[in-house]
Amino acid sequence: MARGTADRKQTENALRESEARFRGLSALSADVHWEQDEQFRFTSFSGAGLTEFEPGRTNRLLGTTRWEADYINVTPADWAAHRVLLNSRQSFRDLELCRYGAAGRKCWIRVSGAPVFDASGAFRGYRGIARNITERRRAEELRELEHAVTRILADADSASAGLQAVFRAVCETEGFECGRFFRLDEKADVLRFAEGWSVPDSAVEHFIALSRDRVYRPGEGLSGLAWQTEQPQWSVDVTRDPRTGSGASKTTPGGIGLHGAFVIPLVVGGKTIGVFSFASRKPREPEEQLVQAIIAIGRQVGQFLQRRRADEQRQILEAQLHQAQKMQAIGTLATGMAHEFNNVLRVILANLELVRMDLASGLSVRPSIDEIDKAGRRAQDFVQEILAFAAPQAPQRQRLALGDVVQETVGSLRATVPSWIHLDVEISPGTPEVLANATQIHQLLVNLCTNAYQAMNGVSGRIVLGLSDVTLEAAATRLLPDLLPGRYVHLRLSDSGSGIDPEIRARIFEPFFSTKPVGQGTGLGLAVVHGIVKAHQGAIDVESRPGMGTTFHVYLPAAQEDLAHGAVEEAYNRTHGRDRHVLFLDDNEALVSATVQSMSRRGFRMSGHTVPEAALDAVRAAPRAYDVFVSDHKMPRLSGLDLARELSRIRPDLPIIIVSGYVDEELQRAARELGARRVIYKLHTLDELIDTIDQVTGDSVSH
Repeated sequence: MARGTADRKQTENALRESEARFRGLSALSADVHWEQDEQFRFTSFSGAGLTEFEPGRTNRLLGTTRWEADYINVTPADWAAHRVLLNSRQSFRDLELCRYGAAGRKCWIRVSGAPVFDASGAFRGYRGIARNITERRRAEELRELEHAVTRILADADSASAGLQAVFRAVCETEGFECGRFFRLDEKADVLRFAEGWSVPDSAVEHFIALSRDRVYRPGEGLSGLAWQTEQPQWSVDVTRDPRTGSGASKTTPGGIGLHGAFVIPLVVGGKTIGVFSFASRKPREPEEQLVQAIIAIGRQVGQFLQRRRADEQRQILEAQLHQAQKMQAIGTLATGMAHEFNNVLRVILANLELVRMDLASGLSVRPSIDEIDKAGRRAQDFVQEILAFAAPQAPQRQRLALGDVVQETVGSLRATVPSWIHLDVEISPGTPEVLANATQIHQLLVNLCTNAYQAMNGVSGRIVLGLSDVTLEAAATRLLPDLLPGRYVHLRLSDSGSGIDPEIRARIFEPFFSTKPVGQGTGLGLAVVHGIVKAHQGAIDVESRPGMGTTFHVYLPAAQEDLAHGAVEEAYNRTHGRDRHVLFLDDNEALVSATVQSMSRRGFRMSGHTVPEAALDAVRAAPRAYDVFVSDHKMPRLSGLDLARELSRIRPDLPIIIVSGYVDEELQRAARELGARRVIYKLHTLDELIDTIDQVTGDSVSH
């Protein structure tokens, strides 16, 4: 027994000597050495590394467990997993913990530990080391933040979206509650609020909302100081900083519980374009690493905003150039259209004179009336073409015989194409129809022809417009990857001009690419052609050799079924009105009179009005007397939409048809919301109106 006692004393002495050596070595170590008891409570800290920790921090930890301390990067689930490891008496390595230290700065610690057992094998706690890795981790964290901002700005769809994402990334990484951007208003010489982000907190969100009316002058507040000095500014606690003027008001950071503030100027090209402002609920002072990182981020954002502003200005310029191209096209067509309108008027006036003479002689006036009808339709087409240039509308497609469009376009262009250029047309018989928008096809032809005669460079030559039917097999479509095998209408335009250099041929359809001198053309003509062809599910190809001319090949899908072109029942012999009562409203008295008379002869009961208020009064007086209400959209005092709104209150189920010379998606949407059944273009014939009435009243009788 005496020998056993001696052995225990010897073991205890050896353990004390070992602990003494451990403490001696730990005192020299750059790490912090720590010990815990059986309940995982800290019992001691030692080592030269203590100087790198916040003074008094280790003393406050004595008697506590690790999970009782406040660490911002470890969740309750993480702590639970760590405690399972401790309870199993296993060693652990490189547990990284992050907390906010003095002045609100982030501190990172790496901890490793091993279980301690006494001579009898009983568990006595843990012993380990901790190292301050703040400098390295902060460098990594801020570098990752800078890279994240780079990705955000590269993917941003707009300046606002980019700024919002940057604010969120910075605030979530650094623990700020909100971020704001004040842009420099050079004319007023003030900083104005431009964008802001906040955590989901009603007080902070309200503060951001109130910031929208905030402006800073040079030297005013931290933002004004950052602008004036072009240097970062910060306040550990704005409520105690005379520079900020923050009191208890809900419009100030201090008034909603914000304390730490940090502002950096956004300097691009040596010029401040605005400032970034961040605020947090904790008093804090940013360390040098954070200051430099935010300056770098501010530089990125400043360059991003400058690029965005340049893009916006470029888009405005592009829109202006697009409009200039349209106006240029109008100028090109003006002479030809004036010529054609004169022809239309001559046809109408000449045939009216024939009608008078034939009526006096008792002869048939039908041929003259048919000619007047054709001339009037062509005049309507001209109006639609002008509207398409002046105010773009959603394209309406219909079955077209391209030969007719080609002939009409060439007729218009003959007055503008120089006399020394021969403009010829070669149309193969039996060319199928296409489903297309006549105005866009007309614009396509005008742009191609204009491009062709400009390529002549003032030298006499020839332009040929050809039209034919072609069936493309699979082998052929491999050369035209946008097309599927099938039947197409092939439009070709050849000129005997100077040709296209192979080096630029691949770029001719690019917007704003032009080889013409400055001031001659916008570079949009062929880009517009390419867009129209693509919109019609077609393809365009070009073949050219310098000095040998150029040929453009356009392929448009043939309509699936050709309409039968048999004898059509004469419009004025149709009597499908079936006693339906139509209220027709238009401020043009002559149009109302003609429409009422014509539709009355086709079996409709008609009530015509030229005053919107009178038409509404008629419906109010007898809501069930009418089967359909037809109104022009552009009316004095009340528009077609205004009428639809009122009629929906008087009789919600009354079918309403709005007629307009300009129909876009906005008008159609608004009309649907107000209960109108159809929005249609100004009519070429009454047949179109009758067909629409049949549709909205449920009568499918074919005309």
